[in-house]
Amino acid sequence: MIQLRTQVFSGISALRKLVLKPFDRLNETSQLLSVMLSKPALSVNEGSKHQTRLNSQRPLITLMFLLLSLTSVLQAEFDKVATTAAPFLKMGVGARASAMGGGFVALANDGTALYWNPAGMLGLQNMTATASHNDWLLDITHEYVSLIIPGRQNERIGLSVSALTMGEQPVRTLEAPEGTGLVYGVMDLAVSAGYARQVTDRLSMGITGKFIQLQAFNESASTLALDIGSILQTDFYGLKIGMVLSNFGGDIQFSGRDLILKADIDDDINGNYSSDVDLRTDPWPLPLLIRIGVSMDVIGPADALLKSHLSRLTLALDADHPNDGPEHLNFGAEYALRELVYFRGGYRYNYDQEAWTMGVGIHLNGQHGQIKLDYAVKPMEVFGNTSILSVEFSK
Repeated sequence: MIQLRTQVFSGISALRKLVLKPFDRLNETSQLLSVMLSKPALSVNEGSKHQTRLNSQRPLITLMFLLLSLTSVLQAEFDKVATTAAPFLKMGVGARASAMGGGFVALANDGTALYWNPAGMLGLQNMTATASHNDWLLDITHEYVSLIIPGRQNERIGLSVSALTMGEQPVRTLEAPEGTGLVYGVMDLAVSAGYARQVTDRLSMGITGKFIQLQAFNESASTLALDIGSILQTDFYGLKIGMVLSNFGGDIQFSGRDLILKADIDDDINGNYSSDVDLRTDPWPLPLLIRIGVSMDVIGPADALLKSHLSRLTLALDADHPNDGPEHLNFGAEYALRELVYFRGGYRYNYDQEAWTMGVGIHLNGQHGQIKLDYAVKPMEVFGNTSILSVEFSK
């Protein structure tokens, strides 16, 4: 009896250590961070100028430690792959953001801002129309179009449509495995409307409401969702901090005529009529996603670390926390030559089939407006390369 009790307590102790280990690690990191931030690195005699510089760097140090702690803690959780519906909502849009590995939350200053961070619409000064085509795996394509319209000086309004489609497929049954002669299609659709406002001279916020519909042959499902985002401009070399909560909404449940069948409610009674039976499907949650990112111009005009009026080098880093899978880190870089030619690259950490990304872009000034052409390549290992082409027109 004593031996059994000892084994039980040992098991409980081991389980407690396993569950609390990541939180202990976060607590240790938080204590270390508190000590670092409360301990001045320079004495008063060395001048207030240096102390002011240190104070401006502390938000960056804090953010870096929080990102590292978040990644360390969340890696210990169990994966929940394939526990949500409408996974197309997690597919990034736009060739520019895709070429930068998806590290775009704190940048988001083009026509794809409605998807990445609605607060980024404030980075557009003119009416902007964007179209993007993603030649994805097999016969699947992902299309995205958007229109962003300036309102008052500190407001923006945007509309977008995102659609995941595939070619027509033959209808197969047990009696006709080669096809019945009928065909069916599949389409996932999201129609969005967004609003962004400059709250202060450094903080902008935005919100996007969207209608989501999934269609497969005669069955469909629909729901509503919200995206909420913000971008904070700091005085540390123009560093930007972006945060987004995406796909916050109701569950989604399929229904349709193919789920209504005829059934005999009592086989023991002869001559009774068959009744309609509605085969109900389970509701599924949307892929809720939390993104935190930073971006900074290392080379460029204005607040960049290294001043240059001929070129610009922007670095970006995002940390993603989905509710249906492991956490990800997205690194991105963009080099612009005279803001006419762009070279981009990125790395996606902790993905199954994705790692390096790359792309190029060109900016054309026309008589009736400005045109940007962007192209990106995303290798998908065993599935081959996927390509994204985007066109943006502003006037």
